[in-house]
Amino acid sequence: MANGTAIGTTLQIQTQNGTKASGEPKISNHNFPNVSASASSDDVLAVGQALAALIGEPLVQIVRVDQTALTTSTAPESTATASTAGASAAPASSGTSA
Repeated sequence: MANGTAIGTTLQIQTQNGTKASGEPKISNHNFPNVSASASSDDVLAVGQALAALIGEPLVQIVRVDQTALTTSTAPESTATASTAGASAAPASSGTSA
């Protein structure tokens, strides 16, 4: 059985920024990471609509991208947490000594 842990949410605004030679619309993706995972879809949509108005291109759609890390139920959670903490500690110490 797989377990899921929410790791991030991104707001993606897709706009049309032209037309291809084939006549199909050219789509541009504008990504806004670090959206609170607890934000409601209504709130994300409202923010997306407000930002889309500032972009100045025809809006195609607003997408909420939720990222989830999947693990098996046999993998101990503490090991995954320890390796993640160790990985983030190494770059911080490298930046300090440089």
